[in-house]
Amino acid sequence: MVNRPSLFFILLGGLFCALSIGLLTVQLPENTSILRLIHPSDNLDLLLVQSYTLPRIAIALLAGGTLAFASLLLQQVMGNPLASDSTLGISSGAQFSLFTVAIFAPQFLQYSTGLIALVGAIFSLLFVLVLAMHKTLSPLLLILAGLVVNLYFGACTAMMMLFYPEEARGLAQWGAGSLVQESWHDSQQLALQSAVCFSLIFLLRRPLSILSLNDSNAKSLGVPVGKLRFIGIIISAYLIASVVSAVGMIGFIGLSAATLVRQLGIRTFTWQLSASIVLGALLLAITDLILQLVNVYYQISLPTGAATALLGTPLLLWLMFRTLPHSGRLTTTHFQKIRQYRPHFTWLIIAFFVVSVILGLGLGKNAQNSWQMLIPEHTFQLDILALRYPRMLIAICAGILLSVAGVLLQRLTLNPMASPELLGVSSGAGMGILVLLFVFSAQDTLWFWLAGISGALLALFILASINQRSGMLPEKVLLTGISLSALFDTLQRIVIASGDPRANQLISWTSGSTQSLAPTLAIPFTLLALILLVVSLLFSRWLDLLRLQSPMAQALGLNILQTRWILIIFSAILTALATLMVGPLSFIGLLVPHLTHFLGVYKARQQLLISALLGSTIMLIADWIGRQILFPYEIPAGLVATLVGGSYFLLMMRKV
Repeated sequence: MVNRPSLFFILLGGLFCALSIGLLTVQLPENTSILRLIHPSDNLDLLLVQSYTLPRIAIALLAGGTLAFASLLLQQVMGNPLASDSTLGISSGAQFSLFTVAIFAPQFLQYSTGLIALVGAIFSLLFVLVLAMHKTLSPLLLILAGLVVNLYFGACTAMMMLFYPEEARGLAQWGAGSLVQESWHDSQQLALQSAVCFSLIFLLRRPLSILSLNDSNAKSLGVPVGKLRFIGIIISAYLIASVVSAVGMIGFIGLSAATLVRQLGIRTFTWQLSASIVLGALLLAITDLILQLVNVYYQISLPTGAATALLGTPLLLWLMFRTLPHSGRLTTTHFQKIRQYRPHFTWLIIAFFVVSVILGLGLGKNAQNSWQMLIPEHTFQLDILALRYPRMLIAICAGILLSVAGVLLQRLTLNPMASPELLGVSSGAGMGILVLLFVFSAQDTLWFWLAGISGALLALFILASINQRSGMLPEKVLLTGISLSALFDTLQRIVIASGDPRANQLISWTSGSTQSLAPTLAIPFTLLALILLVVSLLFSRWLDLLRLQSPMAQALGLNILQTRWILIIFSAILTALATLMVGPLSFIGLLVPHLTHFLGVYKARQQLLISALLGSTIMLIADWIGRQILFPYEIPAGLVATLVGGSYFLLMMRKV
């Protein structure tokens, strides 16, 4: 009698064979046997299949099996059921290092792309491990750190694509995970690298299987736990880096295969490794074969890695809710009162804001690349000031809107790590814009705003729907939001890899430049931001009551359900407006509420006002730095704020 795992593998193998034969039948000349492929030929159609299609199938099998093996090995040595190349930021680190070298030092690519990718992969993995080390590698914090590192490296990659569009154009398809092959070279190289690593791990399979016990029991049996973990992590990083250097980022195949192996009830570590190789190979190959057939019949070309990432995000969400324990929960302990807010802080913040305005308006570099303070004495300098002030007003607007939204969301969810960016609200607004550009091809400004607000509302609705049963637990809300952000990043990579001219418009917008809006809109939007700030003050009593937890707030007469939905919708509107101004990621909504708490601000009304002032100041400085640091080139304010705010978030990870 065939058991369940065997039947599953037989069905997958049959599907793979059927799809392979179907694709080859379509591509081969009429009345040509598939057996002709194993013989040399001068026929051009046969040569194309031998040199393009067959190597592509081979690399899909190799890459899928390698990623699954590496992910299962990571899960074993780290004791984390969610560990994989995608969730720990390893693939994004490898891609970032290859991207950087390809643009700035392409001469080094001729030596070893695998080594370059390995350096990035190890750096990224070490970064994630250091962030979660003090919590004994809590599964929650490991995944949270890995997902945010993915977003952080994505922002850096977006900056390079913005500044070097010609150099990056050829890398976009590869970065999205393209399995397109032109020879057997990559397949042979990856097969050799994988075979060596597989052999080493199978030699160590018995001590590695003992790592499933706790450390003290494993050590009592004579197993060198530290050395085994180090070897397992290094080999996993090397395998993942090898795949990334060969075909780019292939999202979630490793996690999917490793999870299915465990769900099938395969118990022993040796059989799990073997099954993961076969299952990962079949999953990626079947996905790629389906995409090739779609391209043949419908002329729709999608990068395989981005497609697997798109399918894998729901799997990640399901796994997080199913397997994550409540250990390592995010709490509000670091929000304890550390100082009493004093009135002179207000004057200091106002003075800081005024200085930022003066710097932004007057101080800058001239044509000779020397610093110059503008004094409005003649027409030319007045013209320069007329160019600068609308951008500054837009920066102020974005700072106000994101800061207020951050305060609302943190008080609403009782989650100190909540922000419009990390809860997927900004990404939802971005998805609305993406749909508008590529489905409806609309260019009218009004439609942009409506699409952005609708996308933000939809993201918040999804977030609330998924987490309603779990009582809006802070850590699960946060992981859901970051997963939504990762989903948007995947869609963006698919669009960029398509080569559509509208992708350049999307890249420019997502970078978060304050010059993307028409100068005539600066004053109206400033007034709108101030009006929304005043409206947010009307919610001060609700926000103060929500800090007392739901039962107490409800006992004091607050309609919890109605209040939550009003604040959710209002936060979505604020976030959508800010996102349309400075792009989908800046971390201002996370950074500013933390600064106000550090200063000792706890009452809602006071926190909203101080946050608006601080957010405006930070965005002004980000815009000024972006304009001046690489003059005459410009780094968009949104990216500058992302690098600063993202660094702060990673620092906060060490304290949760």
